[in-house]
Amino acid sequence: MLESIRKYQKILMGLLLLLILPSFVFLGVESYMQDIGKDSTLVKVDGAAITRQELDNAVKLRADRLQQQQGRVDSAMVNSVPFKQAVLNEIIQQRLLAYEIKALKLSISPEALARDLTQIPEIKALYNNGQFDAERYKKLLASNNLTVDQFENGRRHELKTRHVLTAVVATGIGSRKVAEQVSIAFETEREVQVLRFSPNDFVSKVNPSQQDIESFYQSNINAYQAPENVEVEYVILQGDAKADPKKFAEKADLFANMAYEQADSLKPVADRLSLPIQKASNITRGGLRGAPADHPFNNPKLLAAIFADDAVKNRRNIEALELSPGKIISARVITHKPQAALPLSQIQVDVKKQVSLRMAQELAIKTGQERFEALQKNPSESAGFTAGKWVSRNKPADLTASGMDAVMSANAKQLPAVVSAQANDGGFAIYRVNKVQKPLQADAKLRTNQARQVAALGAQSEAAAYFESVKDRAGVKQVNSVK
Repeated sequence: MLESIRKYQKILMGLLLLLILPSFVFLGVESYMQDIGKDSTLVKVDGAAITRQELDNAVKLRADRLQQQQGRVDSAMVNSVPFKQAVLNEIIQQRLLAYEIKALKLSISPEALARDLTQIPEIKALYNNGQFDAERYKKLLASNNLTVDQFENGRRHELKTRHVLTAVVATGIGSRKVAEQVSIAFETEREVQVLRFSPNDFVSKVNPSQQDIESFYQSNINAYQAPENVEVEYVILQGDAKADPKKFAEKADLFANMAYEQADSLKPVADRLSLPIQKASNITRGGLRGAPADHPFNNPKLLAAIFADDAVKNRRNIEALELSPGKIISARVITHKPQAALPLSQIQVDVKKQVSLRMAQELAIKTGQERFEALQKNPSESAGFTAGKWVSRNKPADLTASGMDAVMSANAKQLPAVVSAQANDGGFAIYRVNKVQKPLQADAKLRTNQARQVAALGAQSEAAAYFESVKDRAGVKQVNSVK
């Protein structure tokens, strides 16, 4: 019934904390995370302890909320030190807010509390012709296991906290002028021509020696490993379990018992039930390459069974495993090959291609750098450049991030100018910037979004600085580390 109450009192807090907490995490308690004792106290804020038990309880509550929201929770993540530290950060954040509320001597008047409560639909509905039904109010709260004092004191605290957070965020002015300058910088266009030196264009110009190939192979031996694999023989019992469930169940029991009791061979169970013994090879822990997803040897449980120690070392039948209703399998490892380096003779062609491409890349970069040095002396030289195109940070076309940074670094007062950056393919790119212009019409929607981002960054920066000062005043001290 009070779902909207719970929702209402957390919406603004959530939005504000989203602005504040990221900065607080980066600037927050990490510097305090030094283990200097074995006491249950983790952190002290204004002399009051945050204990390990309090943190454990908060971690459990957070995990429960995640479970409700997501349906499942990664226990390893919940038990990790980073997760616990993040929860501890939040506890410290709340303590600092309480400290600041106390220091500022904030109070909430009855009128302010009444105005706040009437924003909640369930409570607003308790007014009839201007008269408030106090009895229904008590019953409403009681149905949610709350007394009037508990609920109203909680609301007062929420309002005080909201006042502090709103004041903090409001100091992050996010100047319109700053936002406008950012938008102009992102909108400003530059006419660019490109000259690329791609490794693929230099492959024909290199010829690695056998020594080059062998040296590269030895240096990268871990990249040339044949995965662990097995060859197995197997038998499958398949039937219509629905048509004659009793008969199939009897056969399934016989199949499972014989495979288990006569574990040195599949022949007895195959002969008894007239089943063919089949073979499969090159099965890795990842499955049977090239086989469809529903192939038996792409079944995770079956793979785990055939790569178990007993199956690999002792060559014993695995226990019968149900692949699907009416389909049961048992298998036995025939041969096992551990992971090993592929011989160079087997992969000579591929290694040579990689060495050639590496040498071609080095030659492309060297050639590009030499051309760049010459163009710096004569930037008007146009041989080899593409036709000019207009780019901006809002519309980067096919320029990489490093290419765009290079283009925007060119001095707009000294054009044409040439700059360089690494190309997408690992080669070298030269950009000649010819002209600069502002677009005739700005994108209003994009400008609005950029203004919001500037405001958010400003608020986040102000909030981080503010809470750093509160930490100093509150005497935050780390006593023990999170484990």
